[in-house]
Amino acid sequence: MTNPVTPTPVIEARGLTKRYGGLVAVDALDLTFHKGAISGVIGPNGAGKSTLIGLLGGALRPTSGSVCFMGRDISRAPAAERARLGIGRTYQLPRPFLDMTTRENLQVALFSKAPLMPRRDVAARTDFVLEQTGLADVGHRSARDLPLLRRKRLEVARALMLDPALLLLDEVGAGLVDHEINDLIRLIQGLNDGVRSIIIIEHVIRLVRDCCTQLTVLNFGKKLAEGTTADILADDKVAAVYLGTAHSPGKAQRSFATAQVLAPRTLDKAATPLLRLTDVDAGYGQARVLNEVSFDVAQGEVVAVLGSNGAGKTTLANVIAGGLASKGGTIRLAGEDVTQLRGDKRFARGVAHCMEGRRIFPELTVEENLKIALRGAARADTQGRLDEIYALFPILAERRRSGGTRLSGGQLQMLAIGRALISKPRLVIFDEISLGLAPVVMDQLYGSLATFRDSGLSMLVIEQDVERALELADTAHVLLQGKIVLSGAARALAADPRLRDLYLGEEHTDSRLNA
Repeated sequence: MTNPVTPTPVIEARGLTKRYGGLVAVDALDLTFHKGAISGVIGPNGAGKSTLIGLLGGALRPTSGSVCFMGRDISRAPAAERARLGIGRTYQLPRPFLDMTTRENLQVALFSKAPLMPRRDVAARTDFVLEQTGLADVGHRSARDLPLLRRKRLEVARALMLDPALLLLDEVGAGLVDHEINDLIRLIQGLNDGVRSIIIIEHVIRLVRDCCTQLTVLNFGKKLAEGTTADILADDKVAAVYLGTAHSPGKAQRSFATAQVLAPRTLDKAATPLLRLTDVDAGYGQARVLNEVSFDVAQGEVVAVLGSNGAGKTTLANVIAGGLASKGGTIRLAGEDVTQLRGDKRFARGVAHCMEGRRIFPELTVEENLKIALRGAARADTQGRLDEIYALFPILAERRRSGGTRLSGGQLQMLAIGRALISKPRLVIFDEISLGLAPVVMDQLYGSLATFRDSGLSMLVIEQDVERALELADTAHVLLQGKIVLSGAARALAADPRLRDLYLGEEHTDSRLNA
């Protein structure tokens, strides 16, 4: 039975804004989190969640606005001072001292707040937190030897050593499989004593659904909605930011330049596929992110890879492009096994990667950024390729001598797409190209992708805007915690109610998903 929540603010943000040059990551947020409550903050990639936790925890300072903790203005207080005041936080990737034991890691955390605490009291506090977080049996084991779930527990335990009034949990569910998430849910629920406040910033919807009483939804740095967890997860506006406006019942489906209804193309699925993944596994350290992923991309086909935040989409893009080595399975390009080839070797074979975040060199001009992808090409060929990109994106021709820092978000994304295309690849991986862009700019970019599709370019489109991706693609696959759980023709998936279930954490069974 949940303890009653006293409506007393523990932390408040007023007009909280954070800018990075021309990018507004958090935009005039007004938020109140109450004492004793477990609250969640959700939203699509680029919504401003990580920036918000940095502003609340002290890792970042606001451009404007204020943060008040227990009635005290801490807007300019550094993270260490906030920790001493009673704000604890975890990180998505655990950061223990690997050569220390679990017990020593906790004692180091306590020393930062109470360096003169008697040894007996330190031991008592350590024993209590080890027991509270389920780590008592590994207190004397090296942190290096702990599996990922235990390291996640250690991350929470270190924050708890300071006995914080407010605990900030940043993506604690990332990289965990189902039964590990269940264990984590039980741990968080056990911390709800009606006094300590917890704010969870999380991609795993099931975790916030089971733990949080209140949710705040961010989109483009602004507050989209807030309310009870049940109300928020049933809100059509929330579904729309994850899935696209077509998934809001009662609203007309959007029609835009990229989604002109083109005659279906004939794809030869019987031929050797351009790309074939077979049982591909991948991850980072102990975190297993992809689990036996298998699918094909035919010559000239557009395949969309969908999934909620943290599902493994960007990891998949990096593995295919060669930026991250797989840990199992095979990757074939036009029949050739390229599993062991580095990214530059795959690029030479025609795989281009338009990466999430654009990855433009800001100190170089537009033209210099484009030429990087043409190293080794003849001068005459280089100019011809540049002219083709400028014809595709005329604004880049106008800004060819401008540095990367002087371009808008949409222009930067055009530059990233141009850089991917200029080498005339056989396959382009587009990873979240709409991230952080206004709808009108997205329409322009997806208009370009529709043109590429019509010309027969093979594309793998990884996208948070589900509606746009499904209108563009021939085939789609949905990832959930690193596994493909739903596949089919893109138009059929667009009408499948299971898609919303997967994004918003509704209960489902494997038999239902594969029906």
